[in-house]
Amino acid sequence: MPAKSASLIIFGLIVMTIYAVEYIGAHIPTASAHFFGVPILQNKTVGNYKIVFQPYPLIPLAGDNSTQINLSVLDEEGKNINIMFASLSIKQKETGDIVKTFPFRLYEFSDMTFPYTFPKSGTYVVTLNSRINGDPVYSKTPLVVDFDLPVKSGGLLVLFSELMTYFLTPALIAIAGLAVYLRIKKKI
Repeated sequence: MPAKSASLIIFGLIVMTIYAVEYIGAHIPTASAHFFGVPILQNKTVGNYKIVFQPYPLIPLAGDNSTQINLSVLDEEGKNINIMFASLSIKQKETGDIVKTFPFRLYEFSDMTFPYTFPKSGTYVVTLNSRINGDPVYSKTPLVVDFDLPVKSGGLLVLFSELMTYFLTPALIAIAGLAVYLRIKKKI
């Protein structure tokens, strides 16, 4: 008898959970977000589409493996596009040599992130090719847009940021913690 009661309780909880998920999903609006872009960057408009270019960091460093090239293609209302194919190529501006090509790939939304480590400093040209599902022009012929991206050498900037991150910030937290401790003990 107790096993049958436990089974009924478990069954009841499963049914209530399924109902709650369906009810909540139907009554809470979905959220969507996209890259907004920094105004000083080269956000461009091609036809009815705005292409947002937002690299991280803002000015990438040569040899830094945390660099991400973020792009978003937005419609005339500023919303993400669903189901699109895109590729990205990166070339050195001075020589025109292609240093990296990301092949066409399906994206469920038009926010795209491409991780890349730049081998050396200089100016690079980032070219996005997008085939937009349902668009009479850009579903057949890709929407092509170029962005210039300066890349700096690591040098002193990397040393300073590492100094701040790994040494100075923890030291300041320790000093503040010690000051609070001594203040509580009424020694200062």
